[in-house]
Amino acid sequence: MSRIDTSRIGTPCIGICSSGIGDSVCRGCMRCAHEVSQWNGFSDAERQLVWARLDRFLVQIVNNRLELRDVALLKAALADWNIPCDAARPPQRWLYDLLRLAGSRIGDRAACGFGVLPGSEDLSTAQLCRAIEREWHELSLAHFERYIAPGLGLIQSS
Repeated sequence: MSRIDTSRIGTPCIGICSSGIGDSVCRGCMRCAHEVSQWNGFSDAERQLVWARLDRFLVQIVNNRLELRDVALLKAALADWNIPCDAARPPQRWLYDLLRLAGSRIGDRAACGFGVLPGSEDLSTAQLCRAIEREWHELSLAHFERYIAPGLGLIQSS
């Protein structure tokens, strides 16, 4: 039985790391600080679990603000802006990447395969992206504080 090459399971890092300055959850990739620092030592299964959690949280948040209407149009928009489309990730991550990397250059949202749900329709693309990032970080931090920090001995009982 051959072992899967862990270098093929890429890192979620986007090059904006805040765990190095003391954040419990990185504001760039939303991984817990120990996941960032120990990533290279993780097994394939551990890496896949981290990716699954990050994707699950992001899909939930994107789906609360945006409606993905046409994946083919989204893929075309990503190609137009030379933004990679990782087939292993859900299309909501592709949409987030489009917002993050194309930002204000997005004119016609429908032409990019998505719409904005009520409650978010007055937000600019940059504001939408910041709102998604803020909610994603809050959800990741809540997960860390509830499920991970106690196991690391980081939460003191009162």
